[in-house]
Amino acid sequence: MTQGTLQGKQAIAQLVELDRLRVWSVVITIFGDAVVDRGGVVASSTLAAVISEMGIKPEAFRVAMSRLTKDGWVERSKQGRLSFYKLSQKGIAVFGPATKRIYAKEAGSAEGWRFVVVRGAIKDLPEGSIILSGRAYLTQSKEYIADGLVMSGTFDALPNWAKVRIGPKNISHGYRELFSVLRNVSTECETPLEAAALRCLIVHQWRRLVLRHGDLPQSFFPSDWQGEACRALVQQLLANLAPAANAWFASEMP
Repeated sequence: MTQGTLQGKQAIAQLVELDRLRVWSVVITIFGDAVVDRGGVVASSTLAAVISEMGIKPEAFRVAMSRLTKDGWVERSKQGRLSFYKLSQKGIAVFGPATKRIYAKEAGSAEGWRFVVVRGAIKDLPEGSIILSGRAYLTQSKEYIADGLVMSGTFDALPNWAKVRIGPKNISHGYRELFSVLRNVSTECETPLEAAALRCLIVHQWRRLVLRHGDLPQSFFPSDWQGEACRALVQQLLANLAPAANAWFASEMP
């Protein structure tokens, strides 16, 4: 990967500007990327340091942690004056499975999908199905579908109207914006904390897009879809940032 021109705080600022950050959601990203695999418990001061490096105010962080605790997503404990947090069972159940999508090396397979068009309105969709219109949907279910036209196999000829529904304009635009920033990001950071914050922010901005559409192959999306181009950049940047970011978290969470 060619070394980008946006270094450290510049890169962080550009990523923050892509979308209004929900601090509670950023905290969950940090848990998923850096805390869960290190024992699952983290000091409030460690989370606050990463959040502050992103330019987020301490007041916003405190409000986010209060909300996450009140809503049952994280659990808080005390050791003297120090506060520690871990994901609750509710948090693990909801956010744990998402990690497979976030860190997957490639998009989902085309195998097993069925394109269904029914005569009347769609009713009782099988779990995991993707609605394309009032009468059409994609599914991997093998249940018998009454009163419907079923196509299966490789959908290289999936109609454009269906592709637009699978990859809607707002998400497609989000990928284009993310790609335009990531292609210029440098992984040269002044401090390990800066690298840790940058890595978590890249994961977060990727996460907010990749979890908003089906886990489908590139051929199912519109021709200008940049989801997979973003995935390649994300994978490269995360690998380059890992040594410094891991070193910082290791020093904070021995």
